[in-house]
Amino acid sequence: MKIRSYTGSDKDRLESFLRRQVTFAAMNGQTIDAFCVENVADFEAGGTVSLLMETDDDVVAIADLLRRHPTDGSLWLGLFVVDERFHGNGIAQTLYEQLEQEQMLPHHSVFRLGVLPHNERAYRFWRRQGYTYEKESVTARGDRVHVLIKTIDP
Repeated sequence: MKIRSYTGSDKDRLESFLRRQVTFAAMNGQTIDAFCVENVADFEAGGTVSLLMETDDDVVAIADLLRRHPTDGSLWLGLFVVDERFHGNGIAQTLYEQLEQEQMLPHHSVFRLGVLPHNERAYRFWRRQGYTYEKESVTARGDRVHVLIKTIDP
């Protein structure tokens, strides 16, 4: 699996990937159009490290990292979406492990992310990756999330 930085020339491929994530968009309370527009805008805005995970020419997952949060100083995984075609077969686990090793650990040892309270599947996934509940918070969009944290001892 290849992980690489998003560039503006990837916009069509990113949009195509996002439009396939109907369940994720619905869980976020968004139409697929709103979900696509918001995430493309986030990837193009800068300020974070936006990544595509690919096999050959197929985008199978995306991630968006904030390497140093201005308030708590930790690395935040703002978005990690694995294509719905691959749910339940272990690819998400493999992709996350590669993401953590290649893109997260070289920069930090404390990771945080937010999970929607009703997304039990995601909560179970992140617990298997070593994350624990830290607190409740509200996103910039106004969504209530559970903040999960993982600390790697150097």
